[in-house]
Amino acid sequence: MTIVEKIRQKIASPIVQHKRPEGIQSYWWLPTTVLSPQTRPRENHGLMELAMAACRAAAREVDFSDLAARATCKRWLNVWPGEHYKLLAGLVKVLKPRVAMEIGTAEGLSALAMKKYMPEGGKVVTFDIVHWDQIPDTMLVKEDFEEHGQDARATKLEQRLGDLADREVFEKHRELLESVEFLFIDGPKDNDFEWKLLGYLKTVKFRKAPIVVFDDTRLWSMLRFWRELPYPKLDLTSFGHCSGTGLVQWEQ
Repeated sequence: MTIVEKIRQKIASPIVQHKRPEGIQSYWWLPTTVLSPQTRPRENHGLMELAMAACRAAAREVDFSDLAARATCKRWLNVWPGEHYKLLAGLVKVLKPRVAMEIGTAEGLSALAMKKYMPEGGKVVTFDIVHWDQIPDTMLVKEDFEEHGQDARATKLEQRLGDLADREVFEKHRELLESVEFLFIDGPKDNDFEWKLLGYLKTVKFRKAPIVVFDDTRLWSMLRFWRELPYPKLDLTSFGHCSGTGLVQWEQ
């Protein structure tokens, strides 16, 4: 069963029995809906400025030709808009976080996209419940995690294993979380993980309020979560992932 099929199975219900829209050609599809705008949106002008700067960087400066040369590279790495990899790289390039964190390693595309444009001495930590070399068709290789000599300027990539919706696991990594300045959340979208994680994140005393990106915010199982998220936020789907990209300014 593919990832898309697993997600479709999770969100299926008696009132959501959609068929593919007539005449639409697509290699995968999932049901969603259209909702009226929220009547009391949070002020998000800062996010608008950040989004515009990141999109300019993605369009003019992000180059994945080295990653695309890998034999295991996925064809959608350079798709933008429609996929979020260039946008993530653009955000990292603009924000220059010392520590970026990803939840959901998968094949490693997002981690590599962020790593390439991190500032000197920066670190990307990616979480999953499965070790990267156990993922079929992973783009990651052992050398991606190696420090090149003692060069302090090198960007480091680290994978940690664990389910951050588990309180014990979350507490184990609290010190790391306090240092995070950019957080990309690509979890299971099961209408459970994200709510638990949100509750735990609210207890973290971040050294610097991070920018957070949520993936797949247009999925049926993510609609309520995204709508009720109580922070300044901006829907960047048209400039990110076709299944939804949400940009959030965390508030302490």
